[in-house]
Amino acid sequence: MSPVVVVILLLAVVVLPSGASTPPPPPCSRSCAALNCDSVGIRYGKYCGVGWSGCDGEEPCDDLDACCRDHDHCVDKKGLMSVKCHEKFKNCMRKVKKAGKVGFSKKCPYEMAMATMTQGMDMAIMLSQLGSQKLEL
Repeated sequence: MSPVVVVILLLAVVVLPSGASTPPPPPCSRSCAALNCDSVGIRYGKYCGVGWSGCDGEEPCDDLDACCRDHDHCVDKKGLMSVKCHEKFKNCMRKVKKAGKVGFSKKCPYEMAMATMTQGMDMAIMLSQLGSQKLEL
């Protein structure tokens, strides 16, 4: 089985909580969302979350959402298995956190959203490394 298929299957199992009936996300987002902030099924801003992206030309909701937009663009160019894209995203989140700004949502504060996204990126990095010929330690 290809590494991409493994990642997609694993994400589907983790993202779809049992008994939950969440409507599928729109093809692209034009409004700021703050849903499932403490789970892998997070939807934050217009660009953050597995399978969630803003429409072309849409401004991010805040600095964290801008990190997600940049990650989306990186993955579009380099592929879902790009550890470099995932690491750049984690560095972007660190810069946002260090700046001390407050995000657009009180329901989903930066600290909660960033912790969830960091866990997701760590899992994506691990799965990318498992799918590659060489391990990046």
